[in-house]
Amino acid sequence: MAATERTRAQVHTGLGHLRKVVAAKGLPPITWDRTWGYRMLDDAPEIWIGYERAFFESTHHRIVNFIEGILLAHRKKKPDDPYIRTVMAQMGAIESTLHLLANLE
Repeated sequence: MAATERTRAQVHTGLGHLRKVVAAKGLPPITWDRTWGYRMLDDAPEIWIGYERAFFESTHHRIVNFIEGILLAHRKKKPDDPYIRTVMAQMGAIESTLHLLANLE
């Protein structure tokens, strides 16, 4: 942010765009960690996999919180609602998939 004199949101948007451009050109992905910050490593699949797992774990956590905090209350209020039954089934599948991806060996 300091180097570009842009806001956090502008930098975040720019990095998202840069990731898409890099992927379209077949370059290695841009990853981030606390030790090194942002970097692009040509031959470091363990870094890419670690970044991807962290993303899946974070997203899994958000989905679980959404299910427990919002959807379960809806289902409890309207257990026969076809909408919430479908949503619960789909969100359960998403939660399970993210959990699997975060913990794949």
